[in-house]
Amino acid sequence: MGDRILKWIGILAILALAGLAGYFAWPRPPHPAVPVPTLDMAQASFQVRLVPVRSGLEPLPAQVTGRSAAGPAPGSRRHEWPGFHAAARFQGSAVTLRFDDAVNRWRVTLDGQAILVSRPGWQDLHITGLAPGPHLILAEKISESQAPAVFDGFFLDAGAEPLPAPPPPARLIEFIGDSDTLGLADTALRRDCSEEQVFSATDTSRAFGPQVARALGADYRIIARSGIGLLRNYGGARPGREMPQIYPLALPRDPAAPTLPQRSADILVIALGSNDFGSDFAKGERWDKATLAADFGPALADFARARLAENPGARLVLLAFGEYGHELTDAYRTASDLLAADGLAAEVVVLREPRRNACLWHPSQADHDAIAKVLSQVLKTPD
Repeated sequence: MGDRILKWIGILAILALAGLAGYFAWPRPPHPAVPVPTLDMAQASFQVRLVPVRSGLEPLPAQVTGRSAAGPAPGSRRHEWPGFHAAARFQGSAVTLRFDDAVNRWRVTLDGQAILVSRPGWQDLHITGLAPGPHLILAEKISESQAPAVFDGFFLDAGAEPLPAPPPPARLIEFIGDSDTLGLADTALRRDCSEEQVFSATDTSRAFGPQVARALGADYRIIARSGIGLLRNYGGARPGREMPQIYPLALPRDPAAPTLPQRSADILVIALGSNDFGSDFAKGERWDKATLAADFGPALADFARARLAENPGARLVLLAFGEYGHELTDAYRTASDLLAADGLAAEVVVLREPRRNACLWHPSQADHDAIAKVLSQVLKTPD
């Protein structure tokens, strides 16, 4: 437990430091302050440059997934939740991606070749030198956002031709959880990490949720946040900002932003409770260990009912990290029983204790691979 406490103290320190960065100003300023952007083009055979925003480019239709709000330009998206991604198709030798993002890390995959871009700011990512013919491009946010950012979309130079956006996969899986769900520091090879190392080691696309989606030929949406709980956040931090309160928001740090229409989920996976049960109680909190255990199951059932009402006919999986003890796993089974009494089916999956040898005692890539294997097997079985 001591190691686990140290792990979460580190997370809260990261969140506190990140909060000092503040928020973006809207409408967009002409010259935002931007950390030095970086590009990693080790896998790319084409040419890539970050250039000032250019006018006169043709917008390219895209298939976009992830909870978001309207951005400052037509067709642009403000996003904050993890796992935001977009795909498009075109024919031509060049394509542009436009960002206003000083906080995130992205993977851009073009015809199977990947590049990484970190904190691009308000700039165009201009890709040239492509072979003639049709192309498929995918942009994936792979970091946890510490503030809202903007993806303005894909654009074409003169002479290139847009193609219809890729059709969405037949199913969408929504994963609801905390830092373990979003894959915080999942690619790290050590537990002792700086804030920048956590940022560089986080790759949400390699967390268990996106892995499961790929295994099932589905799309994914992730509603997850470090330190978040169902009834209490880690250490009792920020009361009134637990998952039931912030889940409906397009942007957790901008509650007034209206959510753009989004597709209903076909499968819901809820993995909450690690922060509720995995931290000491702060002075003045209403719970102790016994009352938290008693209250959690009914609260989880209520939260799941609301999600099922929003996603009619969705299959529901309650994913419990078993290392947090029988109080959590018993509460998950209580929630399942309460839902069953209402005629709502819920499958409880209890995970074995992962090794947690990534930064700040988070699940490693091997842990995520193992979780994905278990969950994929469950979801491949008819409900």
